[in-house]
Amino acid sequence: MTSTDERDELRTELWLSASPGRLIRAAADRAGLRPVEVLAQLAERVVVGEDDTEPFST
Repeated sequence: MTSTDERDELRTELWLSASPGRLIRAAADRAGLRPVEVLAQLAERVVVGEDDTEPFST
């Protein structure tokens, strides 16, 4: 891993309630992935507004 990759890397711990956790595990099983891989793919697709607003704000 290059130093740029290391600077851009983010590590976090995510706690989900039972229902969303089951959905992530089920999607991972269907895709042949680990749950962390599904979450990483979702995170790669998050879009932040041009004014840096949160993607799900109302």
